[in-house]
Amino acid sequence: MPESRVAPNVAIYHGSVGAFAHIACESAFPDARSIAGDSLLDVVDAVRSGAADVAVLPCENVLAGRVPDIHMLLPEAGLSIVGEIFLPIELHLVAPEGWSLAEIRRVHSHPVALRQVQRFLRSNGLFAVAQSDTATAAALIKQKGDRADAAIASNLAAQTYGLQVLKPNIQDDPFNMTRFYVLAAKPIVPAADRPDVLTCLMFEVRNTPGALFRAVGGFAENGINLTRLESYLVGGQFVATRFLCEFEGHPDGPPVRRALHTLRHFTTSQTIMGVFPMHSAGSRTRADRDLPTNERRSKPGLSRCQP
Repeated sequence: MPESRVAPNVAIYHGSVGAFAHIACESAFPDARSIAGDSLLDVVDAVRSGAADVAVLPCENVLAGRVPDIHMLLPEAGLSIVGEIFLPIELHLVAPEGWSLAEIRRVHSHPVALRQVQRFLRSNGLFAVAQSDTATAAALIKQKGDRADAAIASNLAAQTYGLQVLKPNIQDDPFNMTRFYVLAAKPIVPAADRPDVLTCLMFEVRNTPGALFRAVGGFAENGINLTRLESYLVGGQFVATRFLCEFEGHPDGPPVRRALHTLRHFTTSQTIMGVFPMHSAGSRTRADRDLPTNERRSKPGLSRCQP
């Protein structure tokens, strides 16, 4: 398939105005119209039906790990990953004007955001309350009007819903990034000779000893770097047989072809979820994960999702 640019007219995200997915959407696609979806299924249906050209959904955070909702939705969504976005995340404690931290007892936010501020919550004796997204939590606090409640959200969400920032940048680590997938109804595949390409692959291993070890061994033998490997529980059993993996390289490149040939011998199914450019922000973030905190480079800016 010839390479084409990811340049949507309409991009959809899950959540409310001011959510981090909204910020990522507008920053990566400034010329597109950004619209919100009430649920993840609504977001997927909008792309399937053509109401939106792409969806922007969070998949992992450097502090909190994978985002469970998209992790479970991805295999059945029927969409292709066509890009990635990295967004620096600054989390603020927000509440209506005139409230103070001393009054707060409960903090509302998205579960992944709450996992990124565990030290702050513990040190202040605050009870975490999960909401569908950070911006919805901010809107709820404004509507609820209970001085014992506050939200953790972006500065944009605070401005949007008329809240003040009680405590800025309360995330556990200042080097805080969330990665988003850009999903489309059809693949947009980079040229085979393009450098810095990621492939996302779903596979199921055979029920034999050492099958996973042998299945992924072909990547090491061919000098291919695996950047992600996660298991799924399928069929109602506590046995991990399905795996999502990402690796550096194009499926049409000779080393990858050899690795996939080895993979097929030890798996019962393989599905490519997407082949897409690796962005510079993502490259730096992946490299910095291996460094001690005091050796990490300055926080990279958001990289637009354009080949």
